[in-house]
Amino acid sequence: MKRSIAVLLLFFLSVGVGQAALVKDSVYRLQQARVTLKRGNIIVSTGRVERTWRWSGTGWQTVGLRSLSSGREYAKPVAAAKCDWNLPGAITDSSKGELLDIAVSESDDEGFSSRHLQVISTIKYPDGKLMLQHIIWVYPNATGIRTQLRVKALDGFNTAKIKDDEGRINYYGNMMTTPGPRCEYLPLGLKEENQRRYWGYYNNPGGRHDPSRLMLEEKVVTGYPVFQTEDNNWASGLSVEYNTGRQGVCVVKESPKCVNQPAHYTGSFYSGPDGVRVTGWGLAAKEIITDCFRDCWATWTILWDGGNDGMQMALKRFDRARYPVFPERDLFILSNTWGPANPGGAQFTDESFLKKEIPALANIGIDVMQIDDGWQKNGGSSAARDFSPRYRNGWKDLKQLADQYKLRFGLWVTAQYVTVEELKKNIDALGFISWKVDFDHLASRKDYEDRISKYRAAMKYAPMKNQFTLCPEYDDPRYGWYYCKEYGSIYFQNIQEGLPEHLAMVPYQVLMQHWLMSKYFNSNKLQVMLQNPKRVNPALSDAPEHSHSYCFAMGLPFVPCFFQSGQYLDPEGTAELKAFIAVFKKHQEKIFTAYTFPVGDQPDNRTWSGFQMVSESGIKDNYLLLFREIHNKEPVKKIKLKFLAGKTIRVTDVKTGAVTTKKADKEGGLSFTISRPADFLFLKYDVAGI
Repeated sequence: MKRSIAVLLLFFLSVGVGQAALVKDSVYRLQQARVTLKRGNIIVSTGRVERTWRWSGTGWQTVGLRSLSSGREYAKPVAAAKCDWNLPGAITDSSKGELLDIAVSESDDEGFSSRHLQVISTIKYPDGKLMLQHIIWVYPNATGIRTQLRVKALDGFNTAKIKDDEGRINYYGNMMTTPGPRCEYLPLGLKEENQRRYWGYYNNPGGRHDPSRLMLEEKVVTGYPVFQTEDNNWASGLSVEYNTGRQGVCVVKESPKCVNQPAHYTGSFYSGPDGVRVTGWGLAAKEIITDCFRDCWATWTILWDGGNDGMQMALKRFDRARYPVFPERDLFILSNTWGPANPGGAQFTDESFLKKEIPALANIGIDVMQIDDGWQKNGGSSAARDFSPRYRNGWKDLKQLADQYKLRFGLWVTAQYVTVEELKKNIDALGFISWKVDFDHLASRKDYEDRISKYRAAMKYAPMKNQFTLCPEYDDPRYGWYYCKEYGSIYFQNIQEGLPEHLAMVPYQVLMQHWLMSKYFNSNKLQVMLQNPKRVNPALSDAPEHSHSYCFAMGLPFVPCFFQSGQYLDPEGTAELKAFIAVFKKHQEKIFTAYTFPVGDQPDNRTWSGFQMVSESGIKDNYLLLFREIHNKEPVKKIKLKFLAGKTIRVTDVKTGAVTTKKADKEGGLSFTISRPADFLFLKYDVAGI
């Protein structure tokens, strides 16, 4: 819960309209984090990153952005930008702002984020008829800093004057993009040597199974100085990379932005001669109201070094601070009853089926049985309502049987229609619930506020006894990949046995998308579907030629969802999965709390590929999963690993217990052996001599 450590009202001596001089200097600390208010400046430090804002009379202007490890200063302030934000039609660089107060407090966002120092500046714009709050979150020892705007209207606010979104103009025959409201500005030096890396993930992952539809879009733009402004409207992240790509600044939009789905006013990146501008307030002009402050999309500013590997690590570390890991809440192996659908799955919610499924799942080591669409009393699909159990004795009989087998519950609901009261009632009956939230459509700020209030209410009602998996399926505005992860995880890709055909599970395509997702996304926030390879239609896939453990292992770094039926396994499959899951569970928490990276080649059914899981220390309790795909001809392969150049590691084969020692070459390369194709290595390693 939020606990205020200091709320300082800063009084100013007027020295002119919209200008002020700070009377008192103050310093606030939380472990390595520090906030300094000093003579018209805000200086914040995580212990790794320092950023400085100067009061300009219009608003806060970034004048410093420094890496405390390397000492490099990235900010190159320009006189033209007097404020990090604007709202065309209400706030410009010539607007006069009145800084009413600054409040510094310690917070953890009601338990939904890591503990941090929070700085809230409240600013009035008399001419624009607006009140604005500029919010800074400073996490101890973090690789970056989070900023956000909140805004409300004053009497007389005129929405007709506001430009609330990106625009297009015909300029000498060329359609040019014009920026919408700015929410962040970084005066980076793009006249010096640099390159710009843009990346984002697609919405509707269920429509991206074939190898021509990759989940990750990534583009590196070279050439400097930057003379003409680059505008990018599809990326969630931008990395400005200096020193031939060895260090730089990463900027991420904490919003539902996806490559193929802009969602609600998520704006763009603009990289130009005087730095980087981030647009997209997340509010239509008509949504700026007098009743309350409304949130805008937040922005992360992250500093990194160590090349792209270092950038991935810095991003994942900050993401972990923003969306912390709760193993006691989120660590489990889940099943979902829709898995054997053909293509419908409601029949697998019948009580008679579930009573057979409970012991079958418990036997192989599944922790949570999630009952999909069909358990509720009324309706189905997007029209489902009345989320009470339709079973003869309600939850009584199923709960009694599940308790006997030490199995917990998950439930499917529709995001728009489930009520907080229904969520609470089912939690009371079942004790723990992993919710799958489906069929959402987030068309307005009110939609986001409504959903988030539901999730928070349910989770605060029963802390650590429920969590949510948010579904990005279908091409509707949903949650994206860097937003709303404090409530659980993101659901990823329906895969089926054979119907509908485009969802048939093809092992290398599943591995390919998992591999891509792990590059710029923390894997323990992704719930992946793991299908029964022996039941997949062989006319649509080579899945039957792969083992159960090979296909299940593709989900180990993530939140594994057993998207199949325990009672449909044959005896050999049951024995194989039971043994493999028992081994995995001995290491599951260490894998879950590690940082996952893609290694090897991008899967294409003929490569060596896999994942490297690096612990918080990077020294002990690290893991490797290496897959030799079915058409690969190389029993021995050198794999370039991350953060291990020139180091010696002690490697334990998790499946056999065999121990070896290996020394990486100067690029981190190590050789491994898998004698048969369509097989894999599951390894644990410690770095020796440290």
